[in-house]
Amino acid sequence: MKPVYLYITPFFPGPDTWRGAYSLDFVRALTRLSDYDVRVVIPGRGPDYEMDGIPVIRLPEWRLPSMMFPLLFARRNGRALLRALRARGIDPAHIAVCHANTPPYAPYALAVRRANPAARALLHHHFLDSYGLALGRILRRSFLHRLLHYFLFRRIHARLDGHIFISEANRRAFLAVPDASWTDWPNYRRQMRGLSWCPSPHIRASYILHNGVDTARFNPAGRPPHPGLVIGCVANFTPQKDHLTLLRALDLARNDLGDWRLRLIGTGPTLRDCQTFVREHHLQDRVTFEPERPHSELPVFYRALDLFILPSRFEAFGCVFAEAWSCGTPFICCANAGAAELIPPADRTRWLVPPHDPHALAATLRRFAHTHPTQTLTHPLSFDTLLPPFLHWLDTL
Repeated sequence: MKPVYLYITPFFPGPDTWRGAYSLDFVRALTRLSDYDVRVVIPGRGPDYEMDGIPVIRLPEWRLPSMMFPLLFARRNGRALLRALRARGIDPAHIAVCHANTPPYAPYALAVRRANPAARALLHHHFLDSYGLALGRILRRSFLHRLLHYFLFRRIHARLDGHIFISEANRRAFLAVPDASWTDWPNYRRQMRGLSWCPSPHIRASYILHNGVDTARFNPAGRPPHPGLVIGCVANFTPQKDHLTLLRALDLARNDLGDWRLRLIGTGPTLRDCQTFVREHHLQDRVTFEPERPHSELPVFYRALDLFILPSRFEAFGCVFAEAWSCGTPFICCANAGAAELIPPADRTRWLVPPHDPHALAATLRRFAHTHPTQTLTHPLSFDTLLPPFLHWLDTL
């Protein structure tokens, strides 16, 4: 019997969503490249299902609205997980790894390890905020609420066997907590306000696993020729992603880029502001807003671009950068983003810009339009290359 690799994530494609494509790509590669029996658990109600041959278990859980007091029902939810696994014929004694994604789900990994001390409990960090201090819409500005969860999550982090970070920037931000001086993102600084006297995290082991790509689908094959300069972006429209900086930069450089177009895919709270900006600056003939689409259709979009830009102000990595580049499309990102570390130091002035700076981005766009430089990355992005060293690290825990 194969040992079980339990992958617990709130983000996974299913019958009603295609979000969480990274998790699906990771699980498919893990199934292909390892000897584990990989099972996926997603919190939420509904029937179990299969996705590309991967069994997916739905786990109803106890949570307060907006994840206020996110650890309040941790023990209860952990027991519910063990019951759900046994009901499906999965003996916790056969679980070798419990891999939880994002801090609120780390208690599940610890629950599995309590039932089977030989299991390794992992936490995968996908965001620069690894303490859940922004959870709880009503109380997240309360100092006592933040202080309580700072120490609760710090204790959980210390008990886990290993931490997976999607970039070195992700790991540095985690280890720097509660210091927030490295970022200008006001939401994160507000989370850490008043906590400067708190001890920094202590963890047993960590590993950098960049967001990999299924290069069987995301590759440059069949890039179509097209006139002019086509720029694109795929991202939720939120203040953090900072689409307005991209639009302002293009407005500044609009007469220096020749025949250019911008294609934006996504939805979210700042979409209307961006649409208003486009109308007020008479960019309707240059900028198109496109609805979200299945992940399987994105390679066609990336291949149709000359340049991908996401000027996110607070980004641990960004799967979209890896996907674009794997399709042969270079990218520009902010210098503090995790994806920036993939670019060789000698080339960073070409591809990196300061966050929230439309003038710097406009200057970079002008240079690109006149030179069309090629982009090289320091790390391979295929899961076939990324996973074997990760599995070796896992064996050392």
